[in-house]
Amino acid sequence: MWSRIKPYKSSLVLLIALIVGGSFGLSLPEIAKILHPVGQIFLNFLFMIIVPLVAISVMSSIAGMTDLKRLGRIMSIVLIISIVMAAIPSMGIIGMSLWYNPAQGVTIDLSESVKTSSNLDFVSMITTNDFVGLFTKVNILAIIVMSVIAGIAIGGSGDSGKRITLFLNDANNVIMKIVGIIMKAAPLGLGCYFASTMASQDPTIVATFARAIFMFIVATALYYVVGSTFYSWIGGGTSAVKAFWKNVIPPSATALGTCSSLATLPVTLRAAKNMGINNEVADVSIPLLANLNKGGVAMIAALKVVFIYTILGLPFTLEVFFLTVLIAVLSAIIVGGVPGGAFLGEIFIVTTLGLPIEAIPILVILGTITDAPATLINVVHDLNAAQIIDRFYVKE
Repeated sequence: MWSRIKPYKSSLVLLIALIVGGSFGLSLPEIAKILHPVGQIFLNFLFMIIVPLVAISVMSSIAGMTDLKRLGRIMSIVLIISIVMAAIPSMGIIGMSLWYNPAQGVTIDLSESVKTSSNLDFVSMITTNDFVGLFTKVNILAIIVMSVIAGIAIGGSGDSGKRITLFLNDANNVIMKIVGIIMKAAPLGLGCYFASTMASQDPTIVATFARAIFMFIVATALYYVVGSTFYSWIGGGTSAVKAFWKNVIPPSATALGTCSSLATLPVTLRAAKNMGINNEVADVSIPLLANLNKGGVAMIAALKVVFIYTILGLPFTLEVFFLTVLIAVLSAIIVGGVPGGAFLGEIFIVTTLGLPIEAIPILVILGTITDAPATLINVVHDLNAAQIIDRFYVKE
């Protein structure tokens, strides 16, 4: 029994802390407000490490990938498919969320002013006019862009690049240790922060969370069946569809049981080969896809944006729609692949859109509860992507 629960241990502890904190805030609001500084200290520690975490993690990952230039054709197809398979579900969940509206008229009041506007400045989001501007979490999207460019440059710099890559890998290990130390306080810190946030809110917000989570599970189930069948058909017609559904159950069950694409990787590889995918394609593409192709992450990232906009009563304009898709794609390909990047997705959303930091625990709840179905989508669509790659990959 414990072996089945163990993979969910950290998520369950965090979820319990948030539930206890939220309940405390709704039932004893005056006392809960006193806990705000405790939660703020925890978030500040995360904010202090976020810039080096993103920069070093992304640079080291990209620099390592460029060592596979001889397999550039497969990698190019992997990247294109990962972008498409992140954009499609994110647009689908946005449309479903706007139609269903899980908030159902419920709004919350957060103390910090919202800095979003109807005229989003994309230039300022992806660039800064000074190198110093990269040293602040407010420009996290620009940090990611520059880190990708730097990673490509390092990977293409021969022996000098290899030495820098080794240094980045060592620095990344140290930062992961720092994150691990900070995260030991996550249940207490986020529990206290959520308690103070809920202290001034309407108890009906609980039903809003339930509707959003239910909607995501329904969307995941539909996308699992319909989306997977469609992608398999692209990858080889009816025979590919039959091979996929014959072999998909073991990796699906493992994904739900471990909540980890990497932990499921051995099972996914075995399933890919049993499906008849070329061994060379499977051995190279499946590990890359496990890190880059995260449709489930894209779905939950898009849902988080629509959900927080809805409950804050903010207009979801066409510009916000396109920015949400961009955030979802980046979350799936880059942010979701940063090892140990705890709460990076939530921080990425809040800082990019200029939302109040009080929104972070709310987004964490959505992410924690929907982790298992999101991982399921990540894993099964790696198999679909491998089928498509196997069909269109031409050996040199």
